[in-house]
Amino acid sequence: MKVEKSSQDLENEVIYSGLCIHCGSCNAFCPHMDFNQETGEAYVVDECSETIGLCYNACPRTFLPISKIEQELFGQTRVDIAVGVYKDIIQVKSGNKDEILYNLALAAFESGVIKHMVLSEPKSKKPPVAFPVVVDNAKDAKKYIPKATMDNAGPLITGIGKAYLDKKRDIGIIANPCHIQGLAKILVSDFNTGAERTSLRIAYACSSGGMSGCKYCTDFSGEFSDISYSPWGAPKGSGEALLIIRTNVGQKVVDYAIKKKLIEVTNPKPDLSEMKKFLDKKRKKNFLNLIGRELITAKYLKLNVDELKDIMA
Repeated sequence: MKVEKSSQDLENEVIYSGLCIHCGSCNAFCPHMDFNQETGEAYVVDECSETIGLCYNACPRTFLPISKIEQELFGQTRVDIAVGVYKDIIQVKSGNKDEILYNLALAAFESGVIKHMVLSEPKSKKPPVAFPVVVDNAKDAKKYIPKATMDNAGPLITGIGKAYLDKKRDIGIIANPCHIQGLAKILVSDFNTGAERTSLRIAYACSSGGMSGCKYCTDFSGEFSDISYSPWGAPKGSGEALLIIRTNVGQKVVDYAIKKKLIEVTNPKPDLSEMKKFLDKKRKKNFLNLIGRELITAKYLKLNVDELKDIMA
């Protein structure tokens, strides 16, 4: 699927409308977009002659065909509306003094699933800005493992493009749900980009906040990832997390991490009620932000948000 729009349309519909999440998808394989080094904001570099722009078609905030992406990535669409497609959900703790996320990265390198990894290097906290770094081994990855989702607040998907230009293959990434949305959209698009060299997507579940575009996000867990890492849902202060395993590749990494005692399963069937409660609250709130004050048309009936809420309550 290709939409006949380009960078100027992206600028008007997403950037100027406050929808941009600074994920880097537009610039990962397109030279006509770039990001401000101080604010992380996207901007159009020059006038583009393309009528079917990769930047527009890559952006997860122009259009996002969720069912199509799920079908192409997973071979099925979701049964669980809240969590998305998954194979298993487990509660884990670190098997050593290192963090769970680092141990997953280590397992990915040692098991041969990845040879390189895109991570974030925070540049500023106010505003939150980070830019991608590409590392070639677990040792170098260690200092870039994010401690919070705001550490990832920047155009990380441009790191996939950078790794491609450097002729790297088997590329992993740890990023927020918004980044993973953009990468997944590129992966299933009709464009030839090199994004298929990505072999592992780890999502850091995000509570949504920090940038103007966050209030429009409806993906808490990273629904298009291979593995979602979520501190939410595990006991507070325990240092544990939930891992949502979505693909065979994700399962391979987790199985290796368990086998090598990098992580330990503390609950094979965790209670998901708190995570889903939080997720549903975020989804509903941000969906209303997406609707705004516009009228919703259902056949002959036109409703405003308040009327719709009363009907759906």
